[in-house]
Amino acid sequence: MDRRQFLHGSLGAALVVPLLGRGASAQGRGAARPAAPPSPAAPALPRKLVLDVYSRSLQWIRSADEVAEAAIEMSCGGVCPTVQAFPGHIDPAKVAQELPEFVKRVRSHGLRVTQIKGPAITDVADPHAEAIIATAAQSGITHYSLGGFTYDLAKPLPRQLDAIKLRIDKFVRLNQKHRLTLVYDTLPGPTAVGGVVLDLLPVFRAFDPKYVGFHWDTGHMAMHGDGMWETLMRHAGPYVASIGWRDRGWVQDLGLKGEGGPYAGPYPRVEPLVTQPDGSAIPGTPGAAPAGRAGGAGGRGGRGGRGGRAGGGGEEGGAAPGGRGRAGGPANSAGAGSIDDNNPLYRSLDGEMPKRPIGGKNAKGGGWTAPNVAMGTGVVHLPRVATLLAEIGFNGPSELQSEYARLAGAETGADKITMPRQYVIGRLKRDVLTIRKSFEMANAGLSI
Repeated sequence: MDRRQFLHGSLGAALVVPLLGRGASAQGRGAARPAAPPSPAAPALPRKLVLDVYSRSLQWIRSADEVAEAAIEMSCGGVCPTVQAFPGHIDPAKVAQELPEFVKRVRSHGLRVTQIKGPAITDVADPHAEAIIATAAQSGITHYSLGGFTYDLAKPLPRQLDAIKLRIDKFVRLNQKHRLTLVYDTLPGPTAVGGVVLDLLPVFRAFDPKYVGFHWDTGHMAMHGDGMWETLMRHAGPYVASIGWRDRGWVQDLGLKGEGGPYAGPYPRVEPLVTQPDGSAIPGTPGAAPAGRAGGAGGRGGRGGRGGRAGGGGEEGGAAPGGRGRAGGPANSAGAGSIDDNNPLYRSLDGEMPKRPIGGKNAKGGGWTAPNVAMGTGVVHLPRVATLLAEIGFNGPSELQSEYARLAGAETGADKITMPRQYVIGRLKRDVLTIRKSFEMANAGLSI
């Protein structure tokens, strides 16, 4: 190959290779290419629920504008007004005039108003019932709560539920007309209809959940032992129409001071301890022995006297059961026994022991009560509640029901408080932040 042939060949190759490359590229564009790996999807934002302040806690504030300002300060997203007699914010007799204006003023601050708490009405024929429902609908309210039903425990319960169903049917018809949902509180106690959910749930299932459901009180429902509230919430499902955030905590009052009260530790023995006829135990002088009973009835030894035995006299006599054994008479005239180191129920190593429970009587129910407490300090598992709400698809209103002691009167709905405003608002805001943080901890797809 001479030089001219080599140059022509090299030039041709230089021209052909780019053309082949472009052709291959064009052919590649026409053919299917491997798909690029998908970019990771952005995590879905949690669905947001709105927490309302229950205006009962703010009845010491009278104007709608000030109530709204307090709600914003507490970082709440709405207000649930009380349509109740004074100190409620809305007078039921003037609901048509007062409710629309109150709602308008609150909403002007960027807050929502979708629910109200009405008076104890249990029938559509009760005074103000239809006026409250109609005015609420016209004001853009979607949920309302009225009075609850109670059982007469002396009569068969199923028949009472049949009668309650007829009343609810009348409310449902009115709700269909006005497009509202009536909610019933899950109150505690043996006479509270709906407190166990499964009694009222079959009644509700005869109606569309758009018009009737439960106002689920987290504190009251947590009293169902061993997490049973979870089973009940799943059963109720779409009939959980609104949520009331409350916490409760167990407290035991053993009544070990003689007059009641919590057990505060051992007390030095008081000699002698005299049980009175009413059951109380006080220090005092033993009473005289009844005629014909040597040694008396109050027992240091449980059966005989100090040196005596049941059925026979000891060195100091006393055959009566429980006799103290002193010739001067019984340790107590009621015969309930004394507290001392010979009584195995009260024996202690150091010679000190608690006083008898209320004069020898057991405290009622073991002394257990469950008062309202600040959110997050009681038995309510707040993150678990958030998880269950997500599971059942809850999307209704909720409100803060802070009704525990030391809220300076706000817990009772008083029109005046005994502490500075900052103190009360601060405690309520702490409850709000606790609930909100609990939703974050649950990470179940809901926020508040």
